[in-house]
Amino acid sequence: MGTDQLGRDLLAQLLQGTRIALAVGLLAAGGAVLLGTILGIISGWHRGWIDGIVLWLSGTVVAIPGVLLILAIAAMMGKGFTAVCTSFALVSWVGVYRLVRAETQRMHSEDFILAARASGARPWQIFSRHLLPHLRPLIAVQFGLAFVWAIQTEAVLSFLGVGLVDLPSWGSMIAEAWEWNDLGQGRWWRLTGATIALAGLALSVQRIVTPNEGQ
Repeated sequence: MGTDQLGRDLLAQLLQGTRIALAVGLLAAGGAVLLGTILGIISGWHRGWIDGIVLWLSGTVVAIPGVLLILAIAAMMGKGFTAVCTSFALVSWVGVYRLVRAETQRMHSEDFILAARASGARPWQIFSRHLLPHLRPLIAVQFGLAFVWAIQTEAVLSFLGVGLVDLPSWGSMIAEAWEWNDLGQGRWWRLTGATIALAGLALSVQRIVTPNEGQ
């Protein structure tokens, strides 16, 4: 792939961008899924005023376009890896929360849950031994979908200059290709390589988490 205008190896940047994309996807999606799962179980189990507060908070988050809210939080926190992962987790937990909350409410009156409560099991024991095993497939799928959105969001933030601007991410490569007018100069390989890598990783993860889609 050669080098860029500053003499940096483009293939090395592309490979380092893969490592960064995996790190962002795992940490950002993991944070969002963890937050959504915890809030969903607490809200669905206790109901009442706790459920009302968390439900109101989720509605408030959803009322603002996700990318704009992530962009605003990342800009306030400053550029960098931590800002991207944290802002994504603080915005992207709502979908997981709603699904986990609904499943928790459904299982709250199941016979095996009632039997566990009658035997004197503590709430945390019911959560870990009975709820989480049933929620695991749902959480795994939601993690995969959040992973895809996380790497796409990082690329958008880096392209706009508020993401991983000091790291060789795919978004930064696309931004530099745009800034230096690579296509206008016939240097198409940086933009093409970063775009194909981003799309390939997103499609691969999506295929893993939804293997039967379209069948």
